Amino acid sequence: MEGVLEVTPEQLEVLSNQGRELPYVEFNSHVPAIKLDYQGESFWYYKTLPLKGYSALLARELRDLESQGRQVLLARFNNRIYIYGTGVTPIGAGKAPAA
Repeated sequence: MEGVLEVTPEQLEVLSNQGRELPYVEFNSHVPAIKLDYQGESFWYYKTLPLKGYSALLARELRDLESQGRQVLLARFNNRIYIYGTGVTPIGAGKAPAA
């Protein structure tokens, strides 16, 4: 994974999932990012799902993040859906450095 990608309002689309409309951006062949910045908010990588069959799993993951008061932003990189959330602890944060 790479560092940070800036998301502009023009890039934002809507992804419909089980009756909900979710903010979504399509990056396709870019290398996935650890963090997405959108309008002053930082959305940190939370989890990834395969593009095929993600619907039911996505709904469960969104409920989990939203129950914690997090905002969600979805992104597509290659053939996977990446879930980003505000206030998510970044990958590797709080772990001891590798020896």
